[in-house]
Amino acid sequence: MLPTKVDGAQNLLAVLPPGVTLPVYPSGPQCNSHGLTDLGAYTIRGLMDRGMIVDIDHMSVKTAEEALDILEAANYSGVVSSHSWSDPSLYKRIYALGGFVALYAGQLDASDDKPEERGFIDQWRDARTMRSENYYFGFGYGADTNGFGPQAAPRGDAAENPLQYPYTAFDGTVMDQQRAGTRVFDVNTDGVAQYGMIPDWIADMRIAAGADGDTIIEDMSRGAEAYLQMWERARN
Repeated sequence: MLPTKVDGAQNLLAVLPPGVTLPVYPSGPQCNSHGLTDLGAYTIRGLMDRGMIVDIDHMSVKTAEEALDILEAANYSGVVSSHSWSDPSLYKRIYALGGFVALYAGQLDASDDKPEERGFIDQWRDARTMRSENYYFGFGYGADTNGFGPQAAPRGDAAENPLQYPYTAFDGTVMDQQRAGTRVFDVNTDGVAQYGMIPDWIADMRIAAGADGDTIIEDMSRGAEAYLQMWERARN
């Protein structure tokens, strides 16, 4: 029986069945060096033939670049980066095709634990500079729900500058704190503790973005329409 927790490669080797070994990799970053296979290229073209959307997230950079080469040759708009798992250097090519970019629904600002990692707001600012003026622009998020990805923690300065409840959402809806039995949820202390708090997280963007608060809320409110227009171009 395998142990419930394995610490280190030596422990893992000790529990492998006879004759089973682990792959050995050289030191340094390990990326897929093969790029897009013939079958992958066939799949991309099949998706285009069917008016489907190509998501380049989780592709290696080389694979994504080769996929974009095919999409660009066909001037095909149906391409997205859905949750921050593609290289940001590719966003300009996605936007030039009329594609759509969404970021992972994570921390709005840099976290105290990982200050080197940029938050949603700064990444949105970067992506916005790459947009194409030829297409309707909107922005989105991907919560990685099917992967049970962790959601955003409270904003770093939420204690000093909290989102005030009730708040008015971008469409005019007045939203108060959610309650489940005796549990009262507060994005300022809980972060996005459950998916129903995504509206709170979006409202909190206005505070986190400072002078750009109105702009990011407008971009997020336009996201669904921008996505649908991208898909419509792919279907035509």
